[in-house]
Amino acid sequence: MSALLMLIAQAAAAPATPANPPAPWTVRTANVGGVASTSTSTIARDGSSRLVVKCDRATEALVSVQFFAKQPLQMAGDDGSFASKPVALRFDNGAANGYDWQLRSYAAYTSNDAVVTSLTLQLAKAKQIKVETTSASNFRFEAVFDGPPTDAPIRQVLQACGYVLGQVPVFAQPAPAK
Repeated sequence: MSALLMLIAQAAAAPATPANPPAPWTVRTANVGGVASTSTSTIARDGSSRLVVKCDRATEALVSVQFFAKQPLQMAGDDGSFASKPVALRFDNGAANGYDWQLRSYAAYTSNDAVVTSLTLQLAKAKQIKVETTSASNFRFEAVFDGPPTDAPIRQVLQACGYVLGQVPVFAQPAPAK
């Protein structure tokens, strides 16, 4: 799992929008360094950021919800570490769903299975998604995204990692050593 988390952390240095961004909520696949990835994403209405649902599969499967901004969200501490930070999502102008996300400079992500299950279920049916956090200089940052036209892209990403929309995954535990 740590290799997958490292892959997510490395993506933090990536620009907020790809050079040729795909159409919103298009499912893409890639294989980098033995890690198969399936993702879907969209760009904020104002172009300020990107919202991603991603499955990374190596020896283990990991689904994450990621947010990339064009401005730094968190600066590294004196020891080079990054802290978690509250990020809230509002679906169709509903109540904020706030969670602590891991931050790495321009990126925020969560891979907690229960949180990912809740967020992807709401993402799959939302017409509008608002992400709220603060920038590295503690200014309020908001980005508004259009939701996917159907739940198909979210389902496809989840299925690539063996997840089912709306169900917290239960993975078989390895047998105890004898």
